[in-house]
Amino acid sequence: MTLLVIAASGFPDYTARLVRQLIQDFDGRVEVVATRPDVPVEGMEKSLGKSVHWITPADRGIKWDDLGLRPPDYLLLGGFFVPSFWALSQQVRQAGGHLFLASDNNWTGSFRQKFLDNIRHRLMLRRHFSGVMTAGRSGIKYSSAMGYPSERIVPGMYGADPALFFDGPPITERPKTFIYIGRLIRRKNVLGLARAFAKFHEVKSDWTLEMYGEGPDREEIPEHPAIKVHQFLQPKDVSEKLRNARCLVLPSRQEHWGVVVHEAALSGCALALSNSIGSLEDFATPGNAVTFPSNDEEKMAIALHRIAGFSEDQWAIAQSISRERGTQFGPKRFSAELRQLIDLTAAALRPNQSKTTK
Repeated sequence: MTLLVIAASGFPDYTARLVRQLIQDFDGRVEVVATRPDVPVEGMEKSLGKSVHWITPADRGIKWDDLGLRPPDYLLLGGFFVPSFWALSQQVRQAGGHLFLASDNNWTGSFRQKFLDNIRHRLMLRRHFSGVMTAGRSGIKYSSAMGYPSERIVPGMYGADPALFFDGPPITERPKTFIYIGRLIRRKNVLGLARAFAKFHEVKSDWTLEMYGEGPDREEIPEHPAIKVHQFLQPKDVSEKLRNARCLVLPSRQEHWGVVVHEAALSGCALALSNSIGSLEDFATPGNAVTFPSNDEEKMAIALHRIAGFSEDQWAIAQSISRERGTQFGPKRFSAELRQLIDLTAAALRPNQSKTTK
């Protein structure tokens, strides 16, 4: 029986839900090897429907035998920089198996990407991998620029579960609430968001900003009567909050994709996103989103004014577009794309035989 292993760094609940669909669809055996997440999320194994092979990141001497597994036929490697994952991946190659790189890098066109990343992939990494699974359109651009064959690059690596995240009331019936969900750290630019919202609120005093998360910047968020800062939420609670918010705001200075954007789209929210969000091309259109430079608080405040000024018809259109865009990703897409990548790899090895992976 074909053995497929998913190696996931900081295994989150949304990945568990993606892999659960793959387990149902794949004509073979699927196992998960993972390191634990940094945030106190719960219930990943329940969402997955089976036990996870938990390992520590620094264990360079780990063997597949230690996990009670043989080297798999296919390994989706999410975190080649994790020493224990890399050790296991090289054993797969030695045994004649195939590695797929799970890459969430989005294309920014920076000097680092054009030259340093390019050299690293072409000289050190690319020869190890039979294909790449990335998040969305921007990730495809990045992987193509790194020299991977276009026919061996598939999207769908990330996604929320529509069984958990789904549409709420008509958006005009929801409170006038901007919502931020994520870590409270500098890279996420939460302090800039708070200052921009405070400026916006001087004119639009009937709006609130709800922020959910943990991190070192929590204590620096300025006190404001319309800014509410809450604790980290479990996924089921996140879904409830999104269904009752009008607009997700994600002001990150860097965001490879942003699963929360997909969660918000499935929930029918409008979107206010910095131009550094990797999933911008996948979810944002002029009809459901506003964008702004992450380093410009004045333009961020202007963007909030633009979306707060939507008419009832514009809000309804935004909700519809977000929902439609949200259907393009999720467990079914993840399962289909990864199985396609396996099919392509198997077909290249056995060009005269029919595909056997469903």
